[in-house]
Amino acid sequence: MPSFRTKRGRCHLDDGRLHLESSLRGQFRRYREGNRLLFYTAVAGVLAGIGFVVGKLLAGDLRTLLLVGAIAVLVVGVARASNYLRGFTTADEVPLAAIEYVRPVRGTKGLTRPRFVIVYATDGNTRRRYVMMPSLWLSYGEAEFQRATEMFRDAGLTIRED
Repeated sequence: MPSFRTKRGRCHLDDGRLHLESSLRGQFRRYREGNRLLFYTAVAGVLAGIGFVVGKLLAGDLRTLLLVGAIAVLVVGVARASNYLRGFTTADEVPLAAIEYVRPVRGTKGLTRPRFVIVYATDGNTRRRYVMMPSLWLSYGEAEFQRATEMFRDAGLTIRED
């Protein structure tokens, strides 16, 4: 079963379908595998966030907590709506026969993450699906991106580099 690592799990190309497995735990596993400093920084960030929430709750400062929560919900909501309006989906499975092409986006170390844009047809509509790859900061980030590109080619998918 051919598969490669993604940002938060694995992508499998088998049985005539592209299947994505994803979890937050998988993302932390990627950090731990590829760069211990990044892993410890992510853990410290989560603990700081929990500490912030607990501190505000204990201090009775619900206004700040609600404001920060509302801003976070607004930012995530706008990003999700933007992706939806541009035709992006969160489908976990895409039939390989429905995929029109795959567009690799290498990303810039420290700025953007490498990813693939899967363009496929479903119910008469053209849809897109991001496959986010491990960060270039991780020891295996570049190699995994190259491996995934080859696996898409080996699966008979068109790679369109713009």
